[in-house]
Amino acid sequence: MRKRVAFGILGPCFISFGCYPVALATRTVIIEPIQYCKTADDIQERRRDYALADETWQVFAQAHPDHPVSPDYESGFKDGFADYLYAGGTGEPPPVPPRQYWRISYETPQGHQAIEDWYAGFRLGAAVARGSGYRELVTIPSSLRGPYPVDLYPPPTHPESSALPLDKNMLPSPREIAPPPRPENGK
Repeated sequence: MRKRVAFGILGPCFISFGCYPVALATRTVIIEPIQYCKTADDIQERRRDYALADETWQVFAQAHPDHPVSPDYESGFKDGFADYLYAGGTGEPPPVPPRQYWRISYETPQGHQAIEDWYAGFRLGAAVARGSGYRELVTIPSSLRGPYPVDLYPPPTHPESSALPLDKNMLPSPREIAPPPRPENGK
């Protein structure tokens, strides 16, 4: 009896909406996931970011051939570059290094130096990524952003960092965007 009463009350409500709830559910559950698969997109984006990091590292290493660099520094540079492109942020490395550095073999002075090299490389890679201008191209523009974007995270300064010197002309900017003209006399 209660089911009949509930259906008698709710039935006309659902019928009055027509096919819209079904169409909305179909779009949300089936069509949108097909059009934008986040997992596949993330994989492609990470591959692109690391490819750019590899290219940038080659240019950077050729520009500074006299500076000895450890494989851990190179790895940190690439991780920092790719991470900044993917996630933005301050450019600081995570509080702990990647899991590969958690092994017992890194519980030595040489292991700790390798971790410090990774941190220094990460910081420099993120700084180079910030200076490259690629991050602005890999983010979706919003209408809420003003015409003159502000850098919320200025580059960190580390006076005693073991990082290589940052060469401003290492990578060309992807493109220069001129600010929109300002109206004259309040027009």
